[in-house]
Amino acid sequence: MKLIKLNAIDSTNEYIKKIKDSIQDKEIAVITFNQTLGKGQMGKVWSSEPNKNVCISFIFKELGINVANNFKLNIIVSLLLVKVLKNIGLKELSVKWPNDILSDGKKLCGILIELNIKKTDITQSIIGIGLNVNQSYFGDLINATSILNSINSHSNLDEISLKIISEFENFRNYLDNSNFNKLKREYLELLYGYNIEKKFRISGNVFKGEIIDINSGGMLVVKIDGKKLKFKNQEIELIY
Repeated sequence: MKLIKLNAIDSTNEYIKKIKDSIQDKEIAVITFNQTLGKGQMGKVWSSEPNKNVCISFIFKELGINVANNFKLNIIVSLLLVKVLKNIGLKELSVKWPNDILSDGKKLCGILIELNIKKTDITQSIIGIGLNVNQSYFGDLINATSILNSINSHSNLDEISLKIISEFENFRNYLDNSNFNKLKREYLELLYGYNIEKKFRISGNVFKGEIIDINSGGMLVVKIDGKKLKFKNQEIELIY
């Protein structure tokens, strides 16, 4: 895997899109500790205090997997990051569908996955990761946290970056050879709100419901008033 480290960049995802065709390597990682205009899900801004957090984007080219397996890709990304964080010493980790990583119920890590699709195949994937490390204050974002806040200890940004990269060097192997049902069981065990009654916002209205499954296409299956309803990303919001 080719590694590129930048002192500062507006967005590691956008940068990797610009340089990917000029580099022959099938796997590239771009790292910065100062991302000035990071992106989250659905175009939301991912704000990161300079030199206190880790922002990494990976690109995996020539994947050639069927688009029906797109959520398997999401699951693997979440599981690999949870593995890294557990090894660092974090506890009470969970995944907020589709793939935010929480610590003690607060957002620790954001993930943005962008796919290139040709006919029925995913040809390449760009995976953007924003991990809060040594930032302690998040202003009005009361549901945000960091490794520092979770374990009360500062971390070395370079060391954490290398741990993440080391795990993601196995990404392609997991994608090609892992059993989806096994991965899904591991994911559900980590899923925030799974089999627990929570409040959800749907089209501006609040309902009580219970997450009971994720289907093969990655849709969230929620039981509301005895009915099993399926939702795509951004169609439903789990209220903390």
